[in-house]
Amino acid sequence: MPPLEAWEKVLITGPGSEEFFASKHGSFSCTACHKGRGEDLPKEDAHQGMVARPSEDPRGICKDCHLAEYIVHERSLHMNLWGEKNLLAKRYGVDDYADLPTEMQEGFQSECAKCHASCGDCHVTRPVSVGSGLVAGHRFGAPDMTENCTACHGSRVGMEYRGENEGVGADVHYVPQGMQCIACHTKQEMHGTVTVADHRLDVRNGPKCEDCHDAVAAGNDYHTEHWGELACQTCHSQDYKSCNSCHAGSGLAEPSYLSFKIGRNPVPEKRSAEFVVLRHAPVAEDTYREWGAADLPTFASEPTWKYAAPHNIKRWTSRTKVEEGESCGTACHGSPDGPEGVFLRQADLDAMTPAEAEANRDLIVPNGSPVNW
Repeated sequence: MPPLEAWEKVLITGPGSEEFFASKHGSFSCTACHKGRGEDLPKEDAHQGMVARPSEDPRGICKDCHLAEYIVHERSLHMNLWGEKNLLAKRYGVDDYADLPTEMQEGFQSECAKCHASCGDCHVTRPVSVGSGLVAGHRFGAPDMTENCTACHGSRVGMEYRGENEGVGADVHYVPQGMQCIACHTKQEMHGTVTVADHRLDVRNGPKCEDCHDAVAAGNDYHTEHWGELACQTCHSQDYKSCNSCHAGSGLAEPSYLSFKIGRNPVPEKRSAEFVVLRHAPVAEDTYREWGAADLPTFASEPTWKYAAPHNIKRWTSRTKVEEGESCGTACHGSPDGPEGVFLRQADLDAMTPAEAEANRDLIVPNGSPVNW
């Protein structure tokens, strides 16, 4: 996504500007939301006290007209990153994010927290983490898949969905300018609820395959055999990105890579399937050394292979499309035990550090199974 010139970030003109001025928001004066000292003074004086991003503070101006949304968004994952904060606390060995040392919290706020999303980041501008700037002449509207959603979630989800990873096709649901993110991810899910979610999968009203495909459970012998035991993506998603060894202050130590791994469900209290697709998170024992944590005392308390929901769904994948005369089980049940196989195995643990192997021990599928599954 190309950077915006300075005037493109603030000038209310071009596509969407007429709609903005004709809307309720367009009837307000600039200072009603952005503060400052008015338009009849020299620029330097007029901009004194100006608030460039009025929705950055969840208790700011938006709540005056959108109280219901404010009540839930103030507690939402997008606004507060509760899931990331809780994982950091657990791996550090404290009960709550607030119990972390000051330098850890400051590091999180300076590097990680900039990825949070305010009201404006979804409804009027691009997110600040990608340079901000008006999406359509200051027009307020539903999030745009390119300018808002995948501006943040682009390197993995966006590229998967649009088929931009080499050798991997687009998601079957992807229709350019058609089925966008909000077709499945509704505002009720994105805004959150009055209850603080500790994990991204705690969010209510999240999409389920069954919402549209409620009649497929008994659609064929494979569904009948595995329904409820396997998450849909274990058969119907393609290779996706995982990452290793990210470090605060410097980023990934090595590039992301395409792979596919099935393992035991790390969050059975949140999702019911026994076997799910896993994605490797880039956290390492020394990830936060720049924040004063030479290592993470309880690193092994949380797996580094986490529940994944790849956005590159296909009916026919390398697990469902096999040679003539073979069943689709050939690709799974006959998968080798080494790291090149589709299951997370003991061989994968053997390639990890002792602490990481311990963190993921409960997720592996034992060598040799599920040949006779």
